[in-house]
Amino acid sequence: MVHTWVLSSNGQASRSTHTAIHKNNKYTAANGLRSGKTDAINASGWRQLRIVFIVAILMILFTGVTLVRSFADESAAPTASVEEKVVLVDSGDTLWDIAESVKRKGLDTREAIQRIKERNDLASSALRSGDRLIIPANVLQR
Repeated sequence: MVHTWVLSSNGQASRSTHTAIHKNNKYTAANGLRSGKTDAINASGWRQLRIVFIVAILMILFTGVTLVRSFADESAAPTASVEEKVVLVDSGDTLWDIAESVKRKGLDTREAIQRIKERNDLASSALRSGDRLIIPANVLQR
C-alpha cells in the first residue's frame, strides 16, 4: 500500500491511497517480515548443519582410530615356518643360553643371537618368562 500526497491546483494537499506491486522489488512490508523469519530459519539450519558435520567428522575419526588399534596389535606373535623351532622362555633363561643350546656347530653365538633377535623383532636381549622365541632355520642344528 502506497500513500501519496498530491498538491492540487488550488494549493491544498490531498491524500490518496494506492496498492502498488513493484515487480522488481522483492521486499515489500509483508515480505520484510517473512525475510526476518527466513533469516532465523536459515541461521538455525546452518547451526544444525554444522553440528551434523562435526558429529560426522568425530565418527570418522573414532572409526579410524578403532581400525588402527584393531589391526596394529603389537601382541600378535609371528608364526613359525616348518623349518623353524619355537622355544618357550623359562625364568632365568637368557638369550645367550638359548642361542648356545640350539645353534649349529661352527656358528658364532653372537651371530645366532643377532639372527634370533631379528626374527623375533627384539630390540634388546631382555626376555620374560613365558615369551615364545622363534629360532630361524639358519641357526638350528642340522
